[in-house]
Amino acid sequence: MATVVGLSARYANFLVHPLLPGPGVCRVCRGPAKVGYRTCLRCNEAAKLLGAGMADAVVPVSLALKGEQYANELWRYKNAVGPQQQYFRMGLAAVLWRFLAMHEECIRTHCAVPSFDIVTTVPSTSGRADHPLRAMVAEMAGATRDRHRDLLAPTPEAADLGRAASSRRYAAAALRGENVLLIDDTWATGNHAQSAAAALKAAWAGSVATVVLGRHLNIDYGNTAEHVAQARLRRFSWDTCPLRPWGHS
Repeated sequence: MATVVGLSARYANFLVHPLLPGPGVCRVCRGPAKVGYRTCLRCNEAAKLLGAGMADAVVPVSLALKGEQYANELWRYKNAVGPQQQYFRMGLAAVLWRFLAMHEECIRTHCAVPSFDIVTTVPSTSGRADHPLRAMVAEMAGATRDRHRDLLAPTPEAADLGRAASSRRYAAAALRGENVLLIDDTWATGNHAQSAAAALKAAWAGSVATVVLGRHLNIDYGNTAEHVAQARLRRFSWDTCPLRPWGHS
């Protein structure tokens, strides 16, 4: 019988730890930032638009590099058909489950909250029904399924908002100060995830932490290749803390 450790084991061969915040690394999304700036251009723009609506923490499981295996699987789990579809969904659900089992406590401590009461996902604005990410979080990953709630839905104007972050992209169910763990699959600009965090906070969420399976990067863009080369120097290990320069045994 397949186990979480067994299903996720092969990913250690191609997952890449994001760099920790510091010179040249965005303190929000862990992508490349110009030296002397604390955030990348996209995260800086989102902060101007959303203010306190931004997520309290953004925690990528791994970099997802264009043209490489992990980015490919994050595309195929949504677009493959038949047995391949289930194969990729089970694998990625196991990655999420294993990551949260080891590191959710660290994320909770970082946000200074006792627990994340609710887990929800960033919904699609492309009209996709029954998004596979929701199925993974609500049904497949044991670390999340008992806390899952459908909190977010695109607003009628979502399709007209373009790619920019907006507090009007999603509507959220009313909350009473619950802390929310928000799950997304791929972070490119982060505008959808940050828009979702803003909607949750507007609905009276407490702390909102975003865990994203893959921080998408294109190594052919700007100085991204150097950024990725630095990230590859640290061999992937499941117990490496995503927020601090140490591991969890």
